[in-house]
Amino acid sequence: MRLKTALMHTVLPKRRYLQRSILFATLFFLLFNAITLWVIYQANERRQQKLLDSVVSFSVRYLRDLQNNMANMNTLTQFPCSLAQATLTQNAAFTRGVRTYLLVKDGVAYCSSATGEMERPVNTIYPALRLDRPQDMVLQQGTYMVPEKPAIGVWLAVPSQPRTGVLATLDINFGAYLLFTQVQGREVTGGLALIIGPHALTTRRDVVQPAAALPVADSRIVRVPRSPIDLRLYGASLGMDDVQLTLLAGLLLACLVGTLSYYLMRVRNSADHEMLEGMRRRQFHMEYQPVIDTRSQQVAGVEALMRWRHPREGNIPPDVFISYAEAQGLIVLLTRHLFGLIAQDALQLREVLPVGAKLAVNLSPSHLTDPEFEHDVQQFIGQLPPGHFNVVFEITERGMVETEDALEKFDWLRQQGIEIAIDDFGTGHSALIYLEKFRLDFLKIDRGFVTTIGRQTVTAPVLDTVLNLTRELRLKTVAEGVETPQQAHYLREHGVTYLQGYLYSRPLTPAGLKEFVTRYHP
Repeated sequence: MRLKTALMHTVLPKRRYLQRSILFATLFFLLFNAITLWVIYQANERRQQKLLDSVVSFSVRYLRDLQNNMANMNTLTQFPCSLAQATLTQNAAFTRGVRTYLLVKDGVAYCSSATGEMERPVNTIYPALRLDRPQDMVLQQGTYMVPEKPAIGVWLAVPSQPRTGVLATLDINFGAYLLFTQVQGREVTGGLALIIGPHALTTRRDVVQPAAALPVADSRIVRVPRSPIDLRLYGASLGMDDVQLTLLAGLLLACLVGTLSYYLMRVRNSADHEMLEGMRRRQFHMEYQPVIDTRSQQVAGVEALMRWRHPREGNIPPDVFISYAEAQGLIVLLTRHLFGLIAQDALQLREVLPVGAKLAVNLSPSHLTDPEFEHDVQQFIGQLPPGHFNVVFEITERGMVETEDALEKFDWLRQQGIEIAIDDFGTGHSALIYLEKFRLDFLKIDRGFVTTIGRQTVTAPVLDTVLNLTRELRLKTVAEGVETPQQAHYLREHGVTYLQGYLYSRPLTPAGLKEFVTRYHP
């Protein structure tokens, strides 16, 4: 299995994270828009209701003050215009929104706050006004004096005197309404319509129009208490601008949430995180493959091999997680964890293996340059049963070329009683240089050469050359990957010191190793 393919199928399921991130972003987008639009809808509803309540409240107060003022002027109908006009004019001047006050007797207006004495039937001024009622109100497009400007006629009769009373002409001013909407900081409505009887006037058009022609969509209507006035407020509680802005914000935030969730899942479930979590949660364990002495045919030691059993992905191939750890700078942490696991198994191994047994441990060349290397090794040796194991560090040949101070480190290791072996010898590009430059204890022959025994291949002569070279240099050798009796026989005949492979045993747990040693008979 290739490294990239293996990682994609073990600890780096990027596609799954991407799918989950898109799902999270989609759910966030829908939830955000639903909640935000609902909040905007409720806020607009409250704003519009507040505006409508304010307009109604203003109208009630204004009409109440107007009626009180007109009631006080009803006594003026007992006097001629020459005596009543001054008071009439003064009241008109100090009453907001009043264009004129008219005194009416028997259906005829005889005194005006604006022009003084007059004589004009009220039905020629306000044809729809009903003077036979105690009070009435009409809306029309102007009066005979100001025909182009909409006006409201308000009638208040003198009690017990039919068709006699005070008639007020009001200018219609939506200024208070418009000022209030501007104070809100945005246009909270689509306008206001004032309706009196069959006629209506809107903030959008300064012309009286039939009330039946008013649109009713996206509006609410309310009656001003104790008056014939209806107010219709226009405005959608959820406008297109609100929807567009919310969708844009939701899209941007959803992209951010998707990106962030993908990043967090990658970090949380990355190989780095998985590996560190694996060490913390004891997902790693050790297995030990027996090493057989070719002369005595007895178990001479073991090679410690780390295994990773992931809770979701199952067993992770060692060449995958070890290569990844080396590439990502985690190999030192992984090796320290390996030292700890071996130390935990040491007591069980002591019961199985004889004194002086080889305990081969793989060591990355990059660990040699770590500042804590010597401390790590001393701590590891100190955790093993004293004098029982002969520790061998197997260092891969392919990585040694990058280790400049390997010679100094090798000398220090030998002072600690640790032997050194080159793992996978012959697979690198400087094998002979290492034999000349370093004083080594073992050469470990790569399984790729062992498999050529008995077959005519291009690399078959290389094995003979390596074996002849080790005899000349008097180096002990370990052949790994021995799977057939033919291979074992050939290697023994050519002086190989130790054999290791599935012919004898696969890597075993400490309990399995104990059972193997008990039952093993050469």
